[in-house]
Amino acid sequence: MVMFSLPAADLDVDHRDVAAQKRVLREQMNDMGWLTPRILAHLDDTPDFYLDQVAQVVMERWSDGRVGLLGDAAFSSSPLSGQGTGLALVGAHLLAAELAAADWDPQAGFGAYERRMRPFVEANQEIGRLHARSLDVSAVSARSTPPAQ
Repeated sequence: MVMFSLPAADLDVDHRDVAAQKRVLREQMNDMGWLTPRILAHLDDTPDFYLDQVAQVVMERWSDGRVGLLGDAAFSSSPLSGQGTGLALVGAHLLAAELAAADWDPQAGFGAYERRMRPFVEANQEIGRLHARSLDVSAVSARSTPPAQ
C-alpha cells in the first residue's frame, strides 16, 4: 500500500475518471525522486486505486429557516484532524439540547447551538490545518537544512 500526500488546491478531476486521476498523480509526483518513479510505474497494475482531496467545510452559518446542518455537512474538520465523529456527536447532542431549551423554536435553537458550538468547531478545524501544514515536506526540508558555512 502506498499513500501520497501533496498540496493541490486546484485539483479538478472527475472522481469517476480513474485514468485522469492517475494522469494528475503522475504529473504532480513526477519529480519527487526517491522510490516515486518505481511506485508510479506500477500505478496501472493496482487493482485498488483511490484518489481524493482532504478538505474542510467552513460555513458562515449552519442553518437557514427550519433547516440546520451538523457534522461534516456543516463543519467538516477534515480527516487530518481525526475529529469528525466527535464533532458530529457533540454537535447532535448540543443541537438537540438547544432546540429543546428553545421550546423547539428553530431560529432560537439554531442560534444558540451555533454560538456554543462554533468555538469548538474552529479549534478542531485548526487541528486539521496544523496537521496539513506538518505534511508540507518542502517546509520541513527547508527547516532541517543546516545553514551554509
